[in-house]
Amino acid sequence: MYESDLELVARMRAGKQPAFDEFFYSSAARLAAFVARRSGLDSASVEDIVQNTLIKAVRNLASYRGEAALFTWLTTICRHELADVTRKAARQPKHDSLSEPRAALHVPLQLRVPTHREPEAEVEAEWDSDAVIRALNALPERYSLALEAKYGDGLSVEEIGHLLDLTPIAAQSLLARARDAFRARWREGSDDTSGQRERHD
Repeated sequence: MYESDLELVARMRAGKQPAFDEFFYSSAARLAAFVARRSGLDSASVEDIVQNTLIKAVRNLASYRGEAALFTWLTTICRHELADVTRKAARQPKHDSLSEPRAALHVPLQLRVPTHREPEAEVEAEWDSDAVIRALNALPERYSLALEAKYGDGLSVEEIGHLLDLTPIAAQSLLARARDAFRARWREGSDDTSGQRERHD
C-alpha cells in the first residue's frame, strides 16, 4: 500500500488546499512529459489532456485504493484521455493550415532535433520519432511506464521499484525485459517505415 499517496488523497478529499497544490505541482509536469512522449501532440493539446486527466482524477479520488502509486493511477486515466483524443483526430479530415507555422518536431524521451539540420535529416528524425512512439505505445503498460520513468523522468531503479511496487532487483529485471521488448518493437517499426519510405521514393 502507498501510505503517503493515500494520506495525500485523504487530505484532498477533506478539502485541504495545500494537498491539492501538492498534487498538481507534483503531477502536472510528469503527466505532460508522459503525453508528449506518447503522442507528439502540440503543447496546447498536451496541456488540455493533462488538465482533463487531473480534473477527472480529482472527481474520482474515492476510487483510489493505494494499490499502485498515485502517479501510476493517474497515467491510467491519462491513457484513456489520450486514446479519446487520438480517436477524435482520426475521424477528422486531414488538412494543412497555411495560416500557422508547421509545429516543431516532437522527439520522445526529451530529445530535440537541432535547428541546423537539413530537410532530409529532419524527415528522417520525424520517421524515427513516430517509430519510437509506436514502439512505446505497443508495449505492455508496466514496460512503458518503467522505460518512461527511467529515460524520461530520470528516476533511479529504486524509485522505479517504488513507483511500480517492486523490489530494486525486480525493477532492474523489468527494465531489462522492457528494453528488450522495445528493441524488438523498434526493429519491427523500422522495417515497416523502410517499406513506406521506399514506396514514397
